[in-house]
Amino acid sequence: MRISELAGRKMLISWLVRWSMCPDDRLGYDPTIHRVIGQSDADVGGNNNGDDIDDIMYTIDCFDDKSKKITTYITNRTITSADDMLGRHTRCFIATRCSDSDTESSGEEVVIKDAWPPAKYPPLKDPRDEIKLLRKIHDTFKKGTPDHIYPDMIVGGHVRLNPKDKSAIDTTDAIFNAAGVDRIDPPSDSDVRSTWNQQPLCAHRRIVMSPVGHSLKKVQNEAELIIVLVEAMQCYSSVLGRCGVLHRDISANNILVVRDGEDTIPRGLLIDFDFAIKVDTQERSARPA
Repeated sequence: MRISELAGRKMLISWLVRWSMCPDDRLGYDPTIHRVIGQSDADVGGNNNGDDIDDIMYTIDCFDDKSKKITTYITNRTITSADDMLGRHTRCFIATRCSDSDTESSGEEVVIKDAWPPAKYPPLKDPRDEIKLLRKIHDTFKKGTPDHIYPDMIVGGHVRLNPKDKSAIDTTDAIFNAAGVDRIDPPSDSDVRSTWNQQPLCAHRRIVMSPVGHSLKKVQNEAELIIVLVEAMQCYSSVLGRCGVLHRDISANNILVVRDGEDTIPRGLLIDFDFAIKVDTQERSARPA
């Protein structure tokens, strides 16, 4: 396209007009997250516990795959933000459920995990889907509450770009289809992609959980660290033994500190079941070779 030529200028103007009239979701905006106008930071309750407070307040629509319902939460606290071009693009928010006015908070604080993990199967058929594994943990522990705390999923589902069409899941396939291009699976034996549309299948999912935890840096001494680590390992063993879910990603970043009050004994919370798998009864008791 040559701007110096009449045909080139017409083409540029045509692109600009189409761009201005393009729906927000095709421009890359998430239509399930909305900026709240005219609200102050004080409108969201709770203690920030040293977390950064965002200048902007948002409402986040969270779709549940099981109930097919949308629950809206409000937040102005981002605790994890994905700024890299590669990876799972995970963002985490501390939020509260919206009241009837849709712009005020109501209820206890929760964590919203928003991620784009790669998948080998379609979203609703993926056996390693974190939503399915957390739902299994929730249903199992609901029948018999363990002594340790665990990530209790309240809402779990794949993001729908169009609330009226609840079958339209936000995936890389949907993005390519909107552009009229077919996505091609990249070669499994190489990270080098020969064409721009060689991209992995990724599905946009959003999980609402409790309780709210904080980094291991929040422990005050070695005794508290031991308490937190022991309870996190109790959760690991219990989730494997009772739920048949093997975590497979134990790290300092995936163990959080939970406090009911400023001077209370800390609890240990094991999180992030992105790499977890379901194992059968025989595999649970088998020793490594």
